[in-house]
Amino acid sequence: MPQKTNKISCEECTTTSCFVKKTNPEWLAKISEFKNQVVYPKGQYIFSEGSPVFGAYFIQSGDVKIVSSSFSGRQNIVRLAKNGHMMGHKGVAKENYPIGAVALNDARVCFLNNELLYDAFLNNTHFTIEIMMFYSKELRKSEMRNKFFAQMTTDEKVAYAIVYAGEIVGQKNNKGQIMITLSRQELAQIAGTNAEQVSRTISHMKNDGLLSLDGRCICIDNLPGVYNLLSEYEQFI
Repeated sequence: MPQKTNKISCEECTTTSCFVKKTNPEWLAKISEFKNQVVYPKGQYIFSEGSPVFGAYFIQSGDVKIVSSSFSGRQNIVRLAKNGHMMGHKGVAKENYPIGAVALNDARVCFLNNELLYDAFLNNTHFTIEIMMFYSKELRKSEMRNKFFAQMTTDEKVAYAIVYAGEIVGQKNNKGQIMITLSRQELAQIAGTNAEQVSRTISHMKNDGLLSLDGRCICIDNLPGVYNLLSEYEQFI
């Protein structure tokens, strides 16, 4: 279950990439005072697909997967998010969220209700422009992903999922390798395939010296080599 904890103020927050930091000092203090902050444990839904929109979410710490369900009920991961990222923005000005969000590990999340968020937009030009640029970038990335995924082989889609997961939620181990803790099923949900195909592709990449395994974790041993598998889609990556 979500846990209320001692709130970390925006002024004390060390997540400098958070959009809220783009507001002026007066509004930073106001948002800090009126925001809601909750810690969601691993596997907990932060908000569900189809639930009413009451505002937007900002990750102060932790990793989150943004999910969407097909008509058949199959769940896909449409985006990964980490500290500093905004969530629920696709639901703003709508009645229901078109996607859901699930904590990949303990995630401390700040919530701004609609009224507070809209007032912040009206009174902070820099903040509003940054959010608009974020929307534009997200739309462009989504369009490029749809375009190139139609052309990629399954192995290329899995390689992309590994690169993307490593970039957003990967952690470096003591050898300097990027470690990915996502399950094979979660990687499949990014790649639009199944866990068995992900396992086969990982096995091939392991034999080629690109990856190694540490328990259930995937270690990227040769990042340039993995990128080379996706050289045709450099603009997308």
